[in-house]
Amino acid sequence: MAGFIQTLFSLSVSGTFLAVILLLLKPLYKNRFSHKWQYYIWLVVIARLLFPFTIKTGFNIMESIYGQVYSMFAQIKAENNTDRPEYSVEESGKPSQPAASNTDKINTSPGNASTENNAPEDLHLVKKMAKNLLLFARQNIFYIWLVTAIALFTRKITAYQGFTRYLKAGRAEAGSLELWEEMGSLIEKSNIKVNVNLYTNSLISSPLLTGFFRPCIIIPSEEIDMTDFKNIIRHELIHFRRKDMFYKWLVQLTVCIHWFNPFVYWIAHETGRLCELSCDEMVIKNLDGQGKKEYGNTLLNMAVTGKTFKSSIASVTLNESKKLLKERLDKIMEFKKKTIISSLLSVALAFALCATAATASMDWQPASITNIAGNTKTNILKTRNNNDTSTIDKAIKNGRIILEDGSYHILCDGVTKKDMSSGGVTDGCIGIILEQTDGGYISIGPIEPERDLDGLVEYVEDICQNHIKDKTMTKKETELLTGFAIKLVEGNGKIRGIKDSSSIYKEYKKWQIKRKNGNYYYKDQRVRVFIDLKPDKSFMEFSYNKKGNIDLKITRNKNGKITKVKQISKKEADKFLDN
Repeated sequence: MAGFIQTLFSLSVSGTFLAVILLLLKPLYKNRFSHKWQYYIWLVVIARLLFPFTIKTGFNIMESIYGQVYSMFAQIKAENNTDRPEYSVEESGKPSQPAASNTDKINTSPGNASTENNAPEDLHLVKKMAKNLLLFARQNIFYIWLVTAIALFTRKITAYQGFTRYLKAGRAEAGSLELWEEMGSLIEKSNIKVNVNLYTNSLISSPLLTGFFRPCIIIPSEEIDMTDFKNIIRHELIHFRRKDMFYKWLVQLTVCIHWFNPFVYWIAHETGRLCELSCDEMVIKNLDGQGKKEYGNTLLNMAVTGKTFKSSIASVTLNESKKLLKERLDKIMEFKKKTIISSLLSVALAFALCATAATASMDWQPASITNIAGNTKTNILKTRNNNDTSTIDKAIKNGRIILEDGSYHILCDGVTKKDMSSGGVTDGCIGIILEQTDGGYISIGPIEPERDLDGLVEYVEDICQNHIKDKTMTKKETELLTGFAIKLVEGNGKIRGIKDSSSIYKEYKKWQIKRKNGNYYYKDQRVRVFIDLKPDKSFMEFSYNKKGNIDLKITRNKNGKITKVKQISKKEADKFLDN
C-alpha cells in the first residue's frame, strides 16, 4: 500500500510538472497552434497522471529537480538539527550492565519532555492532538485516498445517471420530417455509420449530445431555424466522431484518482474549454465569412433559450457558460488557417512533451534519492554495489545478524550470541541493535514500517556521523549499521536470509526452557552450559554462563524437532567446553 501511494504521488507530481510546462508555454502557442492540437496535447498529461510507465535514461528531469529540492532541505535540516524521526536511541558502554528496558530509553525525537513541560498545557494538548491526527492520516493514507476517490467517482456516476433519467423522462422523438432528412444528410457527409437519434426536451438549456454507444442529439425545441439546426448537428456530430464524451470521462476519472492535487481541477476546466473551441474550429474551417457569422449567431441564439438545466459532466453541450461563449465568438472572428511552420512547430513541441512525459518519473528508493541530492556529510548512502551494503551482505551470509523478538542484532567482530543485549519491541515494529566489540551497543527503535522507513536511512546516517566524531564507532560498524538501514528500507521492512530466532525460543518454552537477558533457565534454574545439537552433531545453540547451576543438553530428530531435554553431568559438559 505504501508503494502504491508513493507511485501515485510520483505520477501526480510528474503530471503537474508537465501541466506547468504547458501553462508557461501557453503565451507562445495560444494564437499560433490549432485548438485541436491544444485540446489533444492534454492527453499526454493525463497519460502521465494515470499510467506508471517510464523510460530509463541517464538523465531524469524529475529526479534532478527533486534531488535539488531534497538537497536544499537536507542542508537546512543539517544546519538547524531539527525535524528528527520519532525513533528512540539507546546507547550503552557498560558491558556488565544489562540492556535498559523500554521505559529507560533516551528519546531524541522532537517534542521531548523538557520542551513540552515548558509549553502551556493547552498548547501542548493542541500540538498532541494535531500530531496524533497527522500520525493517523499517515498510517491510513491509502484508505483515506481510496474512500475519497470512490466517493467522488460514485457521485459523478450518480449525477450522470440522474441526468440521463431526467432527459429520458422529458424527451420526445422529433416529429419534423424535414429535420430528420437534414440530419441524415449531415450524418452521411460525416461518414458516421452508427444510428444517431434526434429528440426534443423543452427543459434543457442548450442542444447536447448524450449516449456513449447509442448516441442521441437533444434540442430544446423543433421551432428552430434551419441554419441554426444545421450548425447544431455539425457541432454535435464532431463531438461524437471525436469521442469527446470518452475523453471527458477520462478526465473525470483522473480528477477522482488525483483528487488531492489542485492542478487536476484546472486541467479538467482547460480540457472542457478547449473541447468546445476545437470543435468550433473544425466546424468553421471550411466556411466562408458569411458561414462563420451564421455559426456565431447560432451560438448566441442557443444561449438565450431561457432554460437553466444542464450538466457538463454527463453530456457534450453546445454552450456551457457566458464567459466561454464570448471567447468562442472572438475565436470565430479571429480564425485563420495555420501555416506549415506552425504545424511543424506543434509537432516538434508535442514530441518534446511526450519524451518528457516518458522520462518524467521519480525513483523512490531512499538510497537513490539521497545519492541524487548530493549529500556531502558522509558517503553512507551509495548504490547497492558499493561497500556499504556489501559489508552487511557479508554479515548476513555469515550469520552475524540475528532476529529475536522483533529486533535485529548486528554482531560486530568478536561479539557472540551470548554477548547480545536483551529487549524486544512492540508487535509489528522493528528494532535495530548494533552489538559493539567493547561490550556496548546502540539500539534504534521501535520502528513502524508503515510510517518510519522513509526517514530511517538519513536518521541512522546522522547517528553514525555523531559517533564518528566522538570516536565511539569504527568505520566498519558504521558500514554495518547504515548498510542494514538501507537494506531494511529497500525490503520495505523485511530482509531475506535472516532467520528469526524467536521461533526457537518458542519451541524451548514448550520444554520449560526460558531465555532472559541472554541467560538460559530450565525449570527456573540458571543453565551453565547450554547445548542444542542438530542431528549432524553441529550446534543449533551453544551458551556458557559461569553463574549457572546446571548443564543442559537438547537433542533433535532428522526433522529438526526436539526429542529430548536432559541435564548432563559437569564432566560431560566440560568436554563440550574443551572442544
